Amino acid sequence: MKIAICDDQQGALEHTVTKVRATGFQSEIKSFLKISDLYQTITAGENFNTVLMDIEWEGEQRGIDFASELLRLSPKTKIIFVTGYPERYSQQIFLRNTNLKGFLSKPIDTGILLKILEKINDEIIHEENRKLVLKFNGNVVAVEPDDIIYIESRAHTATVHSMDGGHLCYEKLENLANRLPGQFILTHKSFLVNMDRIRRIERERVILEKGMEIPISKSRYSKVSESYFRYIRSTI
Repeated sequence: MKIAICDDQQGALEHTVTKVRATGFQSEIKSFLKISDLYQTITAGENFNTVLMDIEWEGEQRGIDFASELLRLSPKTKIIFVTGYPERYSQQIFLRNTNLKGFLSKPIDTGILLKILEKINDEIIHEENRKLVLKFNGNVVAVEPDDIIYIESRAHTATVHSMDGGHLCYEKLENLANRLPGQFILTHKSFLVNMDRIRRIERERVILEKGMEIPISKSRYSKVSESYFRYIRSTI
């Protein structure tokens, strides 16, 4: 696991690093005395599985506010808040959208930290197992289902259109549907759509984000509409 630790007090930063190492958890650790340095590192392309973030900062934004921004920059990065003032912040940590996985008070309890890291590691393994593995001409790529926009089948080839581009594979659309979670639906014999990417359903087409249009066959319109609205209700 790759961990970033961020605290504006050198002593507290070293304490947190020591506690992470004391858990015996296999990890690569990078420490930061400034939120801005962590921000620059992430925007430069470096990824962390977990960030242990101090909440109160002198002269910088609160850790809670950065954690909300981090959700946009790196949605899969998990946050553990660390604070010397647990009573002050125990309710505030839920006021912003963050990928929050733990809340620790200083001095850090090694046993509790270990349990949080183990829980996070289990989630990471689950996320890895969810990935759709595609093979084409000897190349293998693993695609995160949430990143898929839609899949199109032509002849004997399927193209998986995801956030990072298109990926080819020799596989039937129905087989791909069986390997994906329930958020995917066949709108047409040649198109499988991620319902999280749907913005509007019309009689003959589905409008996806950025105005992309995918056809709906007449025989599938009712099922697509019903499945979509049922799915949306379940996520609210």
